[in-house]
Amino acid sequence: MPLAHPRRLLAALVAASALILLPALPAHAAPSTGWARLAHLSPDTRSVDVRLAPLDTGGSVTRIDDVAYGAVSDYLALPAGEYAVAMRPAGSPESATPVIQTSMTVKAGAATTVAVFGRNSDLKVQVIPDDLRTPPAGDASVRVIQAATGGQPVTVTATSGDRKTLVSDAALGDVSAYSDVPAGEWELEATQGSATDTSRVDLRSGQIASLFVLEKADGGLTIKRVLDSASAGDLPKGYLATGGGFLVHQQAEEESMLLPGLAALLVAASAGTIGVAAARRRRAHA
Repeated sequence: MPLAHPRRLLAALVAASALILLPALPAHAAPSTGWARLAHLSPDTRSVDVRLAPLDTGGSVTRIDDVAYGAVSDYLALPAGEYAVAMRPAGSPESATPVIQTSMTVKAGAATTVAVFGRNSDLKVQVIPDDLRTPPAGDASVRVIQAATGGQPVTVTATSGDRKTLVSDAALGDVSAYSDVPAGEWELEATQGSATDTSRVDLRSGQIASLFVLEKADGGLTIKRVLDSASAGDLPKGYLATGGGFLVHQQAEEESMLLPGLAALLVAASAGTIGVAAARRRRAHA
């Protein structure tokens, strides 16, 4: 049987290697990772340790320790599924009775905020979906999460030339829809009865932010801005850049694993081609 031409042999080997490695490429249609973070919004509840335990996979428990009032944790990348969430006073043993416990669903390709509201005597937990879709070019996207426990509704306005009401008469635990606003410097004003807080924030194009209305130790208000979006450098990284669902660093790791294997196959193919060519030359000179 005549030997294959070296170039045709090399092409066949490269094609075969691509078929072998194809299953290692990310399946963009079926992401299996979601993201979750915790917001501690109870002014008279001391710092807590948080545990997220998967209910249906038997996987490892995720721990977030010493979360203080007003803190919003980074997003955690978690396998999609159902989780039990338990919060205990910081430093307590695992056997201690939780301050509060609930369950939540981590959805593939989606981000969630688990927030604890209210006074310690009447704590409430709320699972809030986060919408990380890219705002229109030149805009930022903001929403208001009302966590002040003063007993009266809260109104938040934003001014940058024009005045825009972001939320009106919001009760404790209310979460507004995201609003697209032109990127730039904005003056925010939160009002609850006679209490008022004013702050300035710089919202860049493409950023997505949550504005948490909290209370100071003296009973006044304060606005805490937390960036939600990947374009701002926080997790979930790559969510916006890839159109939803996959982490950029995960893709980089998969590609870094793919390239050495492909390189090895190409080296082997080249060696085989060189060997075939050498054998042909030996026979030609025999």
